Amino acid sequence: MKYRDIEWIREGGIAWIYLNRPEVLNALGETMKDELIHILKETEEDERIRVLILTGRGRGFCAGADLNRFKEYQEEDRDHKKKSRFGSIDLPRAFVQYPKPIIAAINGPAYGFGFTVTLTCDIRLASKKAIFSAAFVRIGVTPEFCSTYFLPRLVGYGKAAELIFTARPFDAREAFEIGAVDRVLPHHRLLTEARKMANQIASMPSGAIQKAKELLRHGMQSTLEQVIQYESMAFLDRMKTDEHRIALNQLFAKMKLTRRRLSGSKK
Repeated sequence: MKYRDIEWIREGGIAWIYLNRPEVLNALGETMKDELIHILKETEEDERIRVLILTGRGRGFCAGADLNRFKEYQEEDRDHKKKSRFGSIDLPRAFVQYPKPIIAAINGPAYGFGFTVTLTCDIRLASKKAIFSAAFVRIGVTPEFCSTYFLPRLVGYGKAAELIFTARPFDAREAFEIGAVDRVLPHHRLLTEARKMANQIASMPSGAIQKAKELLRHGMQSTLEQVIQYESMAFLDRMKTDEHRIALNQLFAKMKLTRRRLSGSKK
């Protein structure tokens, strides 16, 4: 499939996904939505890809949903009788159910959807130039993209309520302080550090990484007793895999080689 509003590049075990409408700060339209769903499916099924990096072209990450879509909807359906493509859960479901790690490399303004999509990602790295806003109530709509699930868990209910009710912008430093992002980096180092982290993740046994992500998501919505049982079952299942056996043998071989080198250096 040829993409118009996104761009994707395979780099070893990494899939780089660029939101690619820089002339409108990568605002989300129907084409971009459909293309994101498609590329998530494609990269999920590609066993060569171990981790995904989501970022934006140009000076912004994503300015949110394209406001022209809202205007067109109001003009075309004044009586609100037509079935709208707004509110479709296909895209949030594609992100939430994606089995491989997703790193958001937030390179600039991230408003509305541009903010909430990062909350569904596993790791969030922000440029010092990043600015955020849960801007929904400003135009008379409510938060979406599972943000009312993820945001309170990341920053606490009170802070989530403040950010949603005021729709105020906040910078990368504040985002880090409240837990909305995991690291803040100089702008010129953002993609370099994202690549470094992605390569480290990609070097790990892929089955174990995907199962670990599943366990983390399961743990967020389970009781402690459920977590104890599911973790134990998953751990024992992983011990039976060839991936575990190979990784363990490689580790022992590396330790043996290290001991030989150390013993040789002492002579």
